[in-house]
Amino acid sequence: MKPNIIVTILLLLSIAIIHFGRDAIMSNNQATVNTCLANNSPILITKENTAYNNPNYYYDHPSIFVPISQVKRDIDQEKGIFWLKKEITPSDRLSTDNYVLSFDNLTYVNLTLINAKGEIEFSRKSGLFRKRKELARDDNRDYFVLHLEAQKPYTILLRVKHSKGYTPVYNFRLQTELDFVKKKQRGRIVHAFMEGAIIVLLLYMALAWMVSRYRPYIWIFLFLLSIGLYSVALQNFFIDFFFYNRPQLGWSTVSLFSRLAAISFYLLTIDFLQLRKLHTRYYKVACYIIATIGLTALLTFINNFYFANYKQSNWINITLGIIHMLYFSNLFISLWKKIDLMQRFLAYGSVFFVTGITTMVYCALTLQEQAIQYVSMLTQFFALCITMLLLIGIRLKLRKNELDYHQSTESIVQERTNELKKANNALYEQQIQLLQKNCYIETLIDEVNHRVKNNLQLLYSLSSLYKTGENHGVQYNQAIQSMQDRIHAMMLVNQLLVYNQNSQLKLKTLVVETINYLRQMHDPEKTVCVNVNIEQDWLISTNTSIPLALIITELLTNSYKYAFPEGSTSTPAISLKIIKKKLETIMHFEDNGVGAAQTVLSTSFGIGLVKDLTRQIKGTVTIQQERGFQYIFEFNNMI
Repeated sequence: MKPNIIVTILLLLSIAIIHFGRDAIMSNNQATVNTCLANNSPILITKENTAYNNPNYYYDHPSIFVPISQVKRDIDQEKGIFWLKKEITPSDRLSTDNYVLSFDNLTYVNLTLINAKGEIEFSRKSGLFRKRKELARDDNRDYFVLHLEAQKPYTILLRVKHSKGYTPVYNFRLQTELDFVKKKQRGRIVHAFMEGAIIVLLLYMALAWMVSRYRPYIWIFLFLLSIGLYSVALQNFFIDFFFYNRPQLGWSTVSLFSRLAAISFYLLTIDFLQLRKLHTRYYKVACYIIATIGLTALLTFINNFYFANYKQSNWINITLGIIHMLYFSNLFISLWKKIDLMQRFLAYGSVFFVTGITTMVYCALTLQEQAIQYVSMLTQFFALCITMLLLIGIRLKLRKNELDYHQSTESIVQERTNELKKANNALYEQQIQLLQKNCYIETLIDEVNHRVKNNLQLLYSLSSLYKTGENHGVQYNQAIQSMQDRIHAMMLVNQLLVYNQNSQLKLKTLVVETINYLRQMHDPEKTVCVNVNIEQDWLISTNTSIPLALIITELLTNSYKYAFPEGSTSTPAISLKIIKKKLETIMHFEDNGVGAAQTVLSTSFGIGLVKDLTRQIKGTVTIQQERGFQYIFEFNNMI
């Protein structure tokens, strides 16, 4: 259903309620006349003599009473104590049954029932300001339950003291208990329906706030809760339950709930319209009105509780109602074009708020104190209408915020997508550039490797030419061979690096390739047994691989050249073992050759080169030559 249709229905419903409410008030007043004690014999009244407050005195002196129709309502009746007298005769056609004598709003009422013999049947107390313990079990604050027998005349004496500042209205009604209950039941059904609707809306708003955390829900919740408490507080059972020993205090707190509802509505207006930004002047006026409402709430409570001047408090309420009407009328007339569709629902709710206040002000001016019996139902009805309109507005507001959020999110996502596309394009271009650079670098590396390989091959070839040339001795050829072995070791490392396409190469592969080459050069017939023991094919870096290959080349070359002269041993053997420990790497190299003297160790070029290469890769070497040569190398973090 569209919001404008809902608003139209609620407006029509309010008009119908006001129309039928007026008819209901007129019918109720007619029923009051029909059930009033004025049937047949008139109600007589007299003012209490301060020296006599005994019912027997007023029963025995009928001459002091005058018909109530002859007494003018004046200010004296607002403070004095009056006695009312009514004769119930058999002509009233009463049957033996329980009857209810009810009244409205009187604060203190004493009932004395006297039979035809002049004997007092019973005396009871009632009234709005009576303590609960002073009331009879079947009676309430606004009625007495009487058991009357048919064909027996009774005299009813009522002592009335009204302490609310109003001129008392003596609209006593006598009807059967069944008729009274039926009348009460109709009102209770309406109240129950209204209160049930209020409870459902309160639960809905509480859940809606927990889900959305939208603050206006709090103000509507407080507004509707205050109206619900205000309507409940106007009922007698509220006073009996919470203030059974201090009823005047309970009736004084009723107005506090209405003030709290008004404050909540103003806070909702400020928050929902964002009035502080929209119009500073109306925002300040609203703050002043809120402060005024709080101050008048305190003054009204003091006035009602300590002075019981409810009439004066009612004039304060009327003044505040006029202020509310003027403020909201000017507010929405001035700001109508500045507020959006959702905020206009607050204006629709304000129309009901002003209408409800206008109705109650009208009732207060015309019916005075009697208007209180219609206030509860009116406030509940208008509060429900206002709440439904506000909830529609808030729902539309939240929906709009959600759509705006989605649109802003989509725009942000679109912006981020465009930024990512630009970033991806930039990264793609950078990737192309990096690929081109990598290709260029690979080309350069290949060229460098090719040139290194060619240069090493050139050196190797030149050394071969020098070795095969004429007029060279054996020692010269051995030196050239040693140089070739070293060059080959570097060529091997370069070849393995190019093959692996990495800055690391496999240790075991390097050792085996080096040993195979040297065996082919120095021991082609494999007379020397070479044992290699390497646990794993660890990876080693380039900085380590070349010195290590040169060390192994020098050790093997020395062993082949000097360790095994002819006839020295029948089983020549060389052993190479590499062990990886936790913090270091151990390499053992030994042969079972003839060894050498200490002087040889100190002057040998090859051993000096081994020591220098060992220091280069941060290692130490220990040499023993008692039975052949034994080398123990310790390297830190080589693998």
